[in-house]
Amino acid sequence: MIMNNVSNIQQSLKKAEKFLLEDVNTDELGIKKCSSYHDVNKYPDMCLPATYNATHALVLLGAYQDIEDELKNKIANYINSYQQPNGAFRFHNMKEDEIWKGQSIEYSWKYIDNHITNYSIGALKSLGVKSKYPISFINDLKEPKELEKWLMERNLKDPWLEGNNVVNLASFLIYELEGKDDTRLNALMKVFFDWHDKMQDPNTGFWGTDKANDSDIMQAMAGAAHNFHLYFYYNREISYYKKIIDYCLEFIKGKVKSACLDVDVVDILANFIVYGYREEEIKQSLNDFSAKLIDFQNQDGGFTDEKTGGVRRMDGWVRGYFEPQGLSNCFATWFRAATLAMIISVLSPEIGKNYKFRNTIGIGYFNPNYLKGDN
Repeated sequence: MIMNNVSNIQQSLKKAEKFLLEDVNTDELGIKKCSSYHDVNKYPDMCLPATYNATHALVLLGAYQDIEDELKNKIANYINSYQQPNGAFRFHNMKEDEIWKGQSIEYSWKYIDNHITNYSIGALKSLGVKSKYPISFINDLKEPKELEKWLMERNLKDPWLEGNNVVNLASFLIYELEGKDDTRLNALMKVFFDWHDKMQDPNTGFWGTDKANDSDIMQAMAGAAHNFHLYFYYNREISYYKKIIDYCLEFIKGKVKSACLDVDVVDILANFIVYGYREEEIKQSLNDFSAKLIDFQNQDGGFTDEKTGGVRRMDGWVRGYFEPQGLSNCFATWFRAATLAMIISVLSPEIGKNYKFRNTIGIGYFNPNYLKGDN
């Protein structure tokens, strides 16, 4: 039964690949639009997330395995055209009065910059290309004391948002320092892990769940999926894994939810299966969920974030681009392709080797050798 679904997953991923290669092209080689709804002339900046999302997915699916130099350089030059001298990637036309207002306008800019920069850098590295500038806007956090101070300022009442902040910063530090200043990087990672171990809630295994209700725990699960990437990358064991697995096995029983929530819960279970706890239940749950996700796939081969209700916006750009939910788009197609590829890596590890996950931490990263060997 499980092996039969592996074949179905493979077919689903081929359809998603075809959608990304054929249905979201612009007039520029390798540059994508978000969906059939996206007016490129009105919102040219949205081609950046469309392009890095599609690039991540097409690298994952093997379509860019032997990418021609012309195409690779076109994509890389386009993504790099959005990088500022301080290393942050930012939309050219995003204005201050259009963005989400968080704790402060400075906080909002940093959150959005980190979000766009992580995916941009990840796509470039997946192609084997360097960014135009180093990521210097995080230089002050390369000192352990400054990093410790930054971590203590995290607001764990919003664990999903802070999980993004943590994984983004850690990704940048690894990108900048790994193989160049490993002594400094190791000192910084010690600060990260000390903070995580201290702040982790033993009642749930997540962060920010003290006196939490069910909705808060769901958000904490989604946030923790990002925090856990540090442990996966460095092959470190995670405490309270039984509590985490118990919650995620119950959560995944439901219907297909948003692209973010679905990849988060699958990411956790696909990695935590290594602990040997409820292993067969994890496999069966992932198999069952893959069938739901394949049924959720649109006829054009792409995936949507959610089928009905409301609109989909670019994270943080609240008065910018939006599109109706239900449309196949690059963002959801990448996240859901990564979800299915993680599942197939658990159900059939040999077939899973055909999929090339991103090698920088953040959504779409997966270490099939977690606690088994090298990254």
